[in-house]
Amino acid sequence: MNEGQRIEQKAIRNLDQLKQRLFDHIREHPGTRVAFYGYTYQTASLVNEFYSVLGGRFVPVCIIDNRRAGEPGPVKSCAVLSFEDAEHLEPKIDLVAVLIDSPSLTGVLSQLAFSSFKAKEILFVHREAQPLAELEFAALAEETTEALNRHGSVWYTEEKNWYCCYQYLKQAATLEGDVAEFGVFQGGSAYFFAKAMQHFGLDEKLLFLYDTFNGIPQSSALDLVDVNDFSGNSLDRVKNLLGHFNNVRFIPGDVTTTFLASGEGPFCLVHVDCDQFEVTRFLCEQLYPRMVPGGILMFQNYSFGATLGERIAVDHFFQDKPEAVLLGYDGAAFVIKQ
Repeated sequence: MNEGQRIEQKAIRNLDQLKQRLFDHIREHPGTRVAFYGYTYQTASLVNEFYSVLGGRFVPVCIIDNRRAGEPGPVKSCAVLSFEDAEHLEPKIDLVAVLIDSPSLTGVLSQLAFSSFKAKEILFVHREAQPLAELEFAALAEETTEALNRHGSVWYTEEKNWYCCYQYLKQAATLEGDVAEFGVFQGGSAYFFAKAMQHFGLDEKLLFLYDTFNGIPQSSALDLVDVNDFSGNSLDRVKNLLGHFNNVRFIPGDVTTTFLASGEGPFCLVHVDCDQFEVTRFLCEQLYPRMVPGGILMFQNYSFGATLGERIAVDHFFQDKPEAVLLGYDGAAFVIKQ
């Protein structure tokens, strides 16, 4: 058995496995003093079952749950305490069993790791990263999806694309400069940006939306996207979706003309979703000097074979620049301006 297999064998994949691991531990080490983190139905059932089966070998000390602290525990000897109060009992605790299998688990483990409990044995589910289930992001994604459906909007970005937008916006939030999107179509990702900026309290930052709002104006031999593709949108449609956001600015027209004329910038975050070689090449040249240090340039369709022209334009522009072209969680490319 190699190292990876040994690690995998030790991992706890769900709460049922955690329960079995705890049961086996107590049978091997009777009298182990256990604190539970999270007062749920499963916690109460486990405590009662272990009492019935293990008797005096099972020594529950407390249940840690800030929200339900002070409520009666499942048995008299197992009080429900806040984390702060439970820390006072730390010398009387040998093991902490975390009965949580949700996105909040990492926050719980972080709290334990930076407390007096860090030297204790801790049993927990070795949960795989599920960024799309992150509560704050999931709420924003759900609100965006509901709004787009209400307005009958068509969008092609997936939740993993929105998640990257969400992460990069958090990263750029403290920087100077505004946010821009080039290639808006019917406003799917633009709405998510506007909603996330509102959520993060970035009212002082403007969101500039550049698009012809009537389809692709030109195409090259490197592009599969044809002239007039994505013409199923209009400025009025997108304004109807996003007009209630006070910090949104609509810039209609061919971006190779409108962006030069606008003089906007600097930018802390830019989302390029134009699919084509020439316009992407133009935007690389024009946006690069307008990005603040630490600002992020995103290229939505960098990885797609059908939009290879975008990748060629990006790679060619940055080949002699100090910045690296990196791939995000969603396969889109991003560049952090030095």
